[in-house]
Amino acid sequence: MPADQFGLTQQHVAHLIARRQKLESLLQIAEPHHAAEIHRRINHIDKILAQSGWTGQRAAVAAAQAASGVDGIGGLEFTAQAPPGVGRLVRLPFYPTVGNTTGTGFTITAGGVGLPSSTNPVMIEVPAAGQTSPGAHGLVTPQISWATLRLVGFETAQKRMKGTSETGPIMLCADLQIGGGANLFTHEEFADATVYDANQPEFTGLRDYPPLKSPNFASVTVQMVGDLATYRDTFSCALLCEVLVDDNYGAHIPGAYARRGALVRQGGAFAS
Repeated sequence: MPADQFGLTQQHVAHLIARRQKLESLLQIAEPHHAAEIHRRINHIDKILAQSGWTGQRAAVAAAQAASGVDGIGGLEFTAQAPPGVGRLVRLPFYPTVGNTTGTGFTITAGGVGLPSSTNPVMIEVPAAGQTSPGAHGLVTPQISWATLRLVGFETAQKRMKGTSETGPIMLCADLQIGGGANLFTHEEFADATVYDANQPEFTGLRDYPPLKSPNFASVTVQMVGDLATYRDTFSCALLCEVLVDDNYGAHIPGAYARRGALVRQGGAFAS
């Protein structure tokens, strides 16, 4: 077996790599006074590998594999986000397309007080004096005729107007549906919308992740709870989707969660 300029054969390099992995395993359970010696041995092995060119070669191979999109083949490391990375996600806003004026308050949209709006997804919830809620009302997404999307998640955003010593109003949400199908939330009734806040570091799961294709649209019901007329809650929500097929840009590579065999469902489905 040929040796490099430092006299290291491939077998010798493999032995050093195995030794290093064993030392790293021991490091996890080593006593503090032994850890320093283990670190010294690992650093010594790293220097030998670096001199042989193995470290730089390994980095170059890893970069080439990542760029070629075959990471994970042949025992290489494979990492993937599910849902897919931010660059692959799209936000589809919900619009207050049904007017909301009740005896317990009203909703302000770009269309006016208590009027619907299909052009601006932001709304302001206002309770009546002495009442607890401006009433529940539905929001819907537009029909996307140019693409087939897959639902990935649900996000909300709210800004509360309240006194510094008051808890302020809370927005609730319930009954997320696609095309009038079954509720996709795990809760049957209303839940605090902050569970789905866009600033949460993780995505809140749903019961299913069905495709969304025109003429279907998604709908959700929201309601504000607050007991002072001086309260205001500026609110919006969006559907997180992945574009599967686009009329102009073609088919996309699905995320890890959406690949064949990743979602196995027993029985039928309400949305497809």
